[in-house]
Amino acid sequence: MNKKKTFFTYGIVFFIIIVLLLTLYLTTDLFKTKEQLFWKYLLKEKNEIINVLSNEKTRLYNERIKKSSYIKEGNITIAGENKLIKPMNIEIAEKGNKLEDYKNITFNVKYDNKSVNQTIIVEEDNYFYINNEALGNDYIRIENDNLKELAKKIGITNTDFIPNKIKDVDYNELFKISDEETRYILKKYIPIYRKYVNNKHYTKEENVELENENGKIVSFKVQVTEKQFKEMLIDVLNELANDEKTLNIISNKIKILDETNKYCKVNNIKNEIEKYLDLLEEKNVEDEIFLSIIVYRKENDVIKTEFVFNNERTISIQTDKKNIINIRQYDIMNNEINLKTFDGIIKTALNTISEVTYTKEIINDNTNKAELNIKCNLGIETVNINYNYVEQIKNNVDSIIRKDEIKYINADNFTNEIYETLLKKVLKINN
Repeated sequence: MNKKKTFFTYGIVFFIIIVLLLTLYLTTDLFKTKEQLFWKYLLKEKNEIINVLSNEKTRLYNERIKKSSYIKEGNITIAGENKLIKPMNIEIAEKGNKLEDYKNITFNVKYDNKSVNQTIIVEEDNYFYINNEALGNDYIRIENDNLKELAKKIGITNTDFIPNKIKDVDYNELFKISDEETRYILKKYIPIYRKYVNNKHYTKEENVELENENGKIVSFKVQVTEKQFKEMLIDVLNELANDEKTLNIISNKIKILDETNKYCKVNNIKNEIEKYLDLLEEKNVEDEIFLSIIVYRKENDVIKTEFVFNNERTISIQTDKKNIINIRQYDIMNNEINLKTFDGIIKTALNTISEVTYTKEIINDNTNKAELNIKCNLGIETVNINYNYVEQIKNNVDSIIRKDEIKYINADNFTNEIYETLLKKVLKINN
């Protein structure tokens, strides 16, 4: 009898110990490996970023505005800190009805605090009706389709970044991924990742010092060499090229942004992967550190995540509880200017960006506001670009211009010469 009681007592004690250990494992960092801790806090940062861009409040607001009239007022301001660049301000006033799919947008441009131009756009039934001072009282009608061809007519040679059709993006849908899809992707690709990067590639550092931060800070770091990264990427892309399910997830996300994009078709994504694999196989790489990712934790919060690329540049990302995302870029070692190609222009422009701050907030059921700040370092001048708006849901809006009320010129048959003439007129007014 005593043996039975002793066995029962040991069993209860053992069960309690197991429950305690499991609780400690799930609710604290005790017993977790450096790899597990790194991913715990990196994913926490990722979730906080997504929460700023897309959350339940945003989803509910977007559902309401889809069925309503609205007004949206904002500004784009470009100014130099050293006054070497004269300030430019664009006032943007938008109003319309999402359900009936029409809107008016007015752009008032000021340069050096002087009004220089006004443009009005009426959008309805998949057409843009555009009026500028250069056109007098007439509007030009342009179909919201095949915009790449239109861009070529006005002299833009590289149209890769231009969609064929402009549409409102549902960011909640863009960032949404089901639990089943998440489990599938993790099960498919985590083993490939862990083949090249495992616990020995992670480090933990206590008592880290960070500028403008007090208290105990701990960092978790993972490092991969360029050779590791290349081999891992080849394996991932080979797997992805035959993974119809994940390719369909990717193509569906691209459709949300641009339904006419060639990568909406899975076969086109496959072809691009195969081309890139051929280039990747031929690329010579060094067995030296290529990428370092460092997550900084204070107490149970992530205060910053850093990405160090090949010791040539560092990008840091921070979020806070006020729905703010802050991205900084520094330690750029190769900042040469290349304006000969489109890719070179984009790279040069990106290299000038030193800081990006974005915040979005649902004020109440009917009001939404957002602000984007971009700081660019041009050497002798630092340029600040600010875009902000406040959007309100309304029962109705007054003074809306509808397509039936305006006189327009159909642009369908405009030649390149006509577009060039119109563009010169607009630029002449702005000068």
